[in-house]
Amino acid sequence: MLAPAENVLITAEETSLSASDVISMSVHNLIASVSSYRPWWSEFLAFGSIDRPTSFSSAASRTKLNLCHFVVNYFLLTAALVTLFLIGDPVALLTLASFAVMWMLLYFFRDHPLVLYGRHISDRVIVVGLIIGSLWALWFINCLQSLVLGIVTSFLLCLVHAVVRNSDDLFVQEKDVVIPSNYLHWS
Repeated sequence: MLAPAENVLITAEETSLSASDVISMSVHNLIASVSSYRPWWSEFLAFGSIDRPTSFSSAASRTKLNLCHFVVNYFLLTAALVTLFLIGDPVALLTLASFAVMWMLLYFFRDHPLVLYGRHISDRVIVVGLIIGSLWALWFINCLQSLVLGIVTSFLLCLVHAVVRNSDDLFVQEKDVVIPSNYLHWS
């Protein structure tokens, strides 16, 4: 996130960036972030790694590790399920998708200050505008029931996956990386 507006020094090249330049850089950051943080679906859906946890503490630690490791996969799964629940109302689907894109581009994946008509737009103004716009869109399209059902279903599905997915093979152990040898190698 950017620092508050009073602490940000805007350089000459940043004031010359248009809103479309900031949005195109945000799209690039979004694509780079999703592709670098998302584990492969084959790893996510490894059926050989599914088993029942032995205890509650095992289930809790397994859930914590899986939620941290597969956070982008769970987000994409949630977006897909919400889309499926909203597919019957295309106006609601397009409206919510447009607000989700605006949140990602204007707030989460923006690394330069937003300047419109030569004026710096602070993060507070962007967040307040996005919150008011999102709440207005939810009230206007009247799809709260479908949205809540999609989110609750995806939450339960992600939680079940996080509990039953064995997390032993997710991270390389240090003892597997270090190979002991009988001689010293001096370079």
